[in-house]
Formats: sequence, structure tokens, C-alpha cells
Amino acid sequence: MGKIDLKYDDYAQSANTIFNFMKKPEYLKEILEKKAIIPRYCKEDLVYLNIHNENVTFSEAMVLQKCFCDIPFHKLTEKFSLKPVGEYYSSLSDDEKRRIKTQYTHTDLYGEYGIAFSKEWGEKNDLQPIHYLNEQSQYTKNFVEIIETALRKNDVSDLYVDDILDRLCFIKPLRGTMKRKSEKETGEEIEIEFQKNFHDEKEWRYVPRRENARNVNIERLVANPHLIKMDLNRKLNTEKYEKLWLHYSYEDIRYIIVPDASTRIDFINIILAIPEEKFNLESDITIQKYILISKIVVLEEIRKDW
Repeated sequence: MGKIDLKYDDYAQSANTIFNFMKKPEYLKEILEKKAIIPRYCKEDLVYLNIHNENVTFSEAMVLQKCFCDIPFHKLTEKFSLKPVGEYYSSLSDDEKRRIKTQYTHTDLYGEYGIAFSKEWGEKNDLQPIHYLNEQSQYTKNFVEIIETALRKNDVSDLYVDDILDRLCFIKPLRGTMKRKSEKETGEEIEIEFQKNFHDEKEWRYVPRRENARNVNIERLVANPHLIKMDLNRKLNTEKYEKLWLHYSYEDIRYIIVPDASTRIDFINIILAIPEEKFNLESDITIQKYILISKIVVLEEIRKDW
């Protein structure tokens, strides 16, 4: 079979853009100032795989990653329902249950600050669409059998182990639960579990290359979250870990997303304050900053116009 010669904008039934959302403006500010997206350890649920090694169950893992969603722009502010579940929710009064918010948009769940790139950029920069596993399928059961066989043996090759760890870094269940904060009538903040179809997010994931992680003496996947030092995620934005970062140029950015007009002004000032050496010194710096400013999109306005 010869080389497939399709354009990078050949996604006819999904977006040609991938989005990374966050909840705090300082995260987006850091991304713009460093010209890099910094991966963090995030907890991934492994309960659905039901992995055992004798009496030990592997129910979760920390994966060093940064996630993007492949969602058409107009769907970012489209509401969808989530189903509250769990013992805590069941224990609430009928009035408290009615108060629990069940209609969300993608940005409600993941944050109203974001940055977007083309899929062409994503394909060239180690991003990988993740593999959604149907826990009932024979494929998933076979994968679990391979993992458990490797756990029982003492002479498993490094190549075999690395392959399993690579796959675990890029999987997610079709469906699962997620927690979101809510508020009781008394004003007390509570955390409610919701069921969600994760496949709807069409996630693309960046996980640093294996050799880059090992060069700074960390692992990309840690089966026991308690082994992760509490402050490691904060340290990942230091120069020591720069080889783990997902670098980009300002020309690569398609959109910078902020919640409202007031925040847009804040980010205009942030962009204007970025040091000149961060830009292409062979072109007009002022024009480059204005172009970057022109990529700011306000969610509040999208909700009204789409």
C-alpha cells in the first residue's frame, strides 16, 4: 500500500481543531508565556479493567499527560445531561437532589480558558487519539490477560513491559464516572459523582516520550498514586523538566479562549507583555502580537451567537 496522500484538513465528520481547556487563567497565561503546554500527572480509573496480581487490585494509575478534545466549535457551549450516581447522592434529600446541576457544557466541566491547534499540528507533535475500551469486549479481556500474565512472571522483557505501559497511557473506558463540585442548600460544598460517556470527548492525548521521561528520572505511568510526591506536578514547569513539555510556536495557535470580555482585556495585556525574544525576530514583533491577540475568542459571545 502506497503512502496515503490526504490533506491534514480532511476530517469531514469531526473538527479540524483540537482544544485544551483549563479552569484557571494562570494556566493559560503560563502556556502563552512559556510557548509550551506542560503535562501533569492525572489519575486514570482502571477499575473497569479488573486487573489483579494475586490479592492486589490495580484500580487506578497516574499518567503524565495533557489532554485535548476533538469537538466541533459550536458544540463547546451545547448543553448535555449527566446522571448523578453514588451513595452520597442517594443519601441526599429530594430537595437537595433537585438542586444538583445535571446540565453541563464541555467548558462547564473542564474550564472556560482554552487554547486550540490544528490537527495537523497535533499529528506532527506526538498527539495520539486515545483508545476507548469496551470493558465487555473480548479485545479488552485479552488485554487484561496479557497484563496479568506479565505481572505474574519474573522474566518479562523490557520491550514487552514498555509496550503494555504505552498502551495503558492511551486508554480510557467508553463510559465511567467523574466527580464535580456542587452546593447544598446550606451553602456547603459537596462533590457528586456523575456517569459520563467519555467517547463523546474524542480525546487526543500527549504523553512525553519514554526516553525523555527517563532522562529526568520519572515514569510516565505510576500504578500507585501515593508514590507521586505531592509537589511534583508543580515542579514540572521548571527548566529541569523542559524536555517533557509540548512546545509550539505562536503561529500554530488557532484560538485562545477566555470566558468574557473583561478577561479578554487581561489576556491582551498578557500578550503585549510577552518578551520580544519569544517571537520571530525576523518579522515585525508588534504585528505578531496583534495577530496573536486576534485569535482570542470570548465564550460569552459564542453562547449568544451559535
